[in-house]
Amino acid sequence: MKKSIFLIFVISLLISCNNESTISEANVLRIHKNKFAFCGASGAIPTGKKIIIQGVEYREGCSICPVLEGPSISNLAMYGSGGTWGDFNVVNNFQTPDGTNNTVWSLYWYYDTNTVVPQFNPASKSWQLMPPNNRSFTVNTDQPSTSESNMFAMPGIIFDTTETGIILAKVYGPLNEAAVPLHKAIPVKSGMTSITAAKEGAPYPVGTPIPTK
Repeated sequence: MKKSIFLIFVISLLISCNNESTISEANVLRIHKNKFAFCGASGAIPTGKKIIIQGVEYREGCSICPVLEGPSISNLAMYGSGGTWGDFNVVNNFQTPDGTNNTVWSLYWYYDTNTVVPQFNPASKSWQLMPPNNRSFTVNTDQPSTSESNMFAMPGIIFDTTETGIILAKVYGPLNEAAVPLHKAIPVKSGMTSITAAKEGAPYPVGTPIPTK
């Protein structure tokens, strides 16, 4: 029950930044039921390329994310070009970025400490099932560990399966761009409070600032 209540709360943050945008934002959120990349506990590494998100150019990052199967939240308003992947559009290819089983969208679902999800353990330098630690931090874009990356509704390429059966994908998205609002790309600024499940010290942790209005 607590998990369901928190998920509803998070969704309400996504769609209620202000009264004017509530209807339009709610209309682009859809439940996706298939494989998806969960990047909420991952960091990102700059690729050296530029990616255009909803008409705005950002530096591109690459996240290694586990592939899960089940319900997740998607954003029909997401589209982009450039970078490693090229053109992508969620509404035109809702299930996977290229319509094949070799790719996945990086989507959102809430996991609390009563669940376990595949995460990279820096101590053992391996992928393991661990409870996520959802934490807040203050953004400082001068440092990679306090900057962030947005991997919500971004394209991913499945590239490996670990010995324990964890499927991994490389996901490409913008550095220091906010996941909300959903219809337009907004840069992240120092001083914002952001939420992530990535380990402390991870470069460009995947997350998004908390809406303040």
